[in-house]
Amino acid sequence: MEKLDYHDTRQQTIAELQNQIWAREQGTSPNAKTVYSTGCDDLDALLPSGGVRRGSLIEWLGNSSASRAGTLSLIAAKAICPQESPTVLIDVHHELFPLSLSLLGFDLSRVILIRPRSEKEALWACEEALRSESIGLVWANLERLNSTSFRRLQLAAEAAAGIGFLVRSNQAMRQPSWAEARLLVQPSPSRQGSPCVRVEVASSYRKPPRSQADIMINRVKGTLHGTNTSANPLPLVGRLGTAAAYQYSA
Repeated sequence: MEKLDYHDTRQQTIAELQNQIWAREQGTSPNAKTVYSTGCDDLDALLPSGGVRRGSLIEWLGNSSASRAGTLSLIAAKAICPQESPTVLIDVHHELFPLSLSLLGFDLSRVILIRPRSEKEALWACEEALRSESIGLVWANLERLNSTSFRRLQLAAEAAAGIGFLVRSNQAMRQPSWAEARLLVQPSPSRQGSPCVRVEVASSYRKPPRSQADIMINRVKGTLHGTNTSANPLPLVGRLGTAAAYQYSA
């Protein structure tokens, strides 16, 4: 007889309850249906709303800084944040610098960079920023986050129709989450000199159109491209050329 895994059963029960709570809360929020594109169709397809919904949190999980989860989430944040609103970046690890943000395409006049002295300060700043309706997006590389604190962040985002991106390590996988989606980011071989990543849906409150995608990061332009769609015009020309040759020979 197969032995029951009570830990997994408990996690499943918690996830089902969270889904029911989300469903009720989204029905009462007038901004719940406003969705922003990350600028990359393949990445949007990994999210349950087909993009990033206002009033939600998204988790970006990576094994280390080399996973590129931080870079990917920053470029997506830049694409999503409304032009008239500032982006708040809470950098616990002191990894962000104005020059690197400028190279990613950020307008530094609309960026508020916070370097807290502790994760406690970071958590406070993150919640306060999410509660402000004047903030376009809040990005934070928070590592330690218990279920109660996570829920407070989610409620703050829901109340002010804010958007929060939380960058964390893979170790957060076994911890409860109140994010609308958890995306696992892993590096993949570069293409034409541009770094690439594979993004997989680790969890989501609702099944998204796709479960994984390969994304190319254009660091020069600060844009994201699905490698299987419109990422590169050259392969497309090659495919069209092959198709034309096939039609001609037929």
